[in-house]
Amino acid sequence: MTRLPGPFQVVPYDRSRHADGPWRVVSAVFEEYGFPFAENDYDADVAWPDEHYDGRTGWFSVAEDTEGGVVGCVGLTDEGGGEYELHRLYVLSEARGHNLGERLCTWVIEAAREKGAERVVLFSDVHFAHAHRLYERVGFRANRFRYAPDPWRSREWGFIMEFPKDGTN
Repeated sequence: MTRLPGPFQVVPYDRSRHADGPWRVVSAVFEEYGFPFAENDYDADVAWPDEHYDGRTGWFSVAEDTEGGVVGCVGLTDEGGGEYELHRLYVLSEARGHNLGERLCTWVIEAAREKGAERVVLFSDVHFAHAHRLYERVGFRANRFRYAPDPWRSREWGFIMEFPKDGTN
């Protein structure tokens, strides 16, 4: 595998520029781990981020290379009651090693704080141990286990980051 050299930037998703880039990123990572991935209602958010992350209750960003190609992605949704959820944090294997996962997490944390979040939650397949270490490094803590609402009933760890009312973290 040839590593991409960077630099990379995190920008809001734009259908006219990024097209099916998020779909290709998530599909490639699923293939890397031997997970099934197919177009269905559960995965429609990465096929059509602009429809599922509308800019009012959901936001989606991508990491792009110098040519504008999508090499990573992440989403954020307002779940109500001060809770926001991180979705779809994925980085292509050839773009790893440039802190893109951390930069995408930081984008989510900063966006949630700006929107007045009390906490951010996320769920991650039990096989993504490297991602779990990243989540803990940026301040999330593991707090539960669940079977995902996906067609495969994947096993997932849940993580949470809470923002104290006084604004410290």
